[in-house]
Amino acid sequence: MTGATGWLGQALVGMAVRGGLTADNGRLRVYASRSGQLAVEGGPVLNLEALGEAEPLAGEGWTVAHFAALGKERTAELSPAEFLAQSEALQRAAIRLIAAADRPALIFASSGAVYGPEGKPPALADEPYGYVKGRHETSLADWARANGAPLAICRVFNVGGPCGNKLDLYALSSLIRASLAGGDIPIRARGAVFRSYVHVEELMAVLIDQAQTSVPGAARLFDSTGPEVIEIGDLARMVCGQLGIDPARILRQLDREAPVSRYVGDGADYQAAVRRLGLRPIGIEEIVSDTIASLSGGR
Repeated sequence: MTGATGWLGQALVGMAVRGGLTADNGRLRVYASRSGQLAVEGGPVLNLEALGEAEPLAGEGWTVAHFAALGKERTAELSPAEFLAQSEALQRAAIRLIAAADRPALIFASSGAVYGPEGKPPALADEPYGYVKGRHETSLADWARANGAPLAICRVFNVGGPCGNKLDLYALSSLIRASLAGGDIPIRARGAVFRSYVHVEELMAVLIDQAQTSVPGAARLFDSTGPEVIEIGDLARMVCGQLGIDPARILRQLDREAPVSRYVGDGADYQAAVRRLGLRPIGIEEIVSDTIASLSGGR
């Protein structure tokens, strides 16, 4: 697992440990930008290997989840060229890691940002994050095809549940934190904002299954979209309801004429994968509940 200290990485590490994978039995290796340690809730402390210095994987039977990436927030401090250069270094390190492995099952966490404005792939100068994600989708698909490895690529939109990080950057965690802190719960968007959430642990289960059942040498590409689409004001009221908070604390100046923000993928393939696993799709009420429990120390 690359990017093991991020949101997706920590969720999958926890699931792997609960499933019996450990460093001691040779079945779990975790990587970050630098070496260190990662404490697993209710489990062991794992040694993190520095991805740039990692010894390549050897042999067969590996499932490799590649989550290492620069966050979108880094585009505010790096030029497009710098963002691309640092991202490419991470991608080269990930490919070095898998280069000697025998047809590993690959997972790549991409982003809905690859669609760009009006569904058109973004240019580097306009949207470095989405551009890089699309570029890395292509390079991993090329490697998988050349090496006969199965590959699952999920274009991630909105996620909830435990293990969240960068909490101020995401709508759901920001609403919950403001609610727990007391005072006002501001919604700054003037126009309608539509989102669809998936539970992070459900997403990890789908990704593992998709990678392990994909055709060798082919990429399986899908969006992460939950069973419901929700407007941000309704999401805020749901948070208040679950916390027993007066929704009058929500402050918003809604302009019905303002542009609408809709960041929602095509969930058909994702929901089909959930059903194929025999799982009950996790709806927004439960996602909100699990996110609240995580942020308030209940999980």
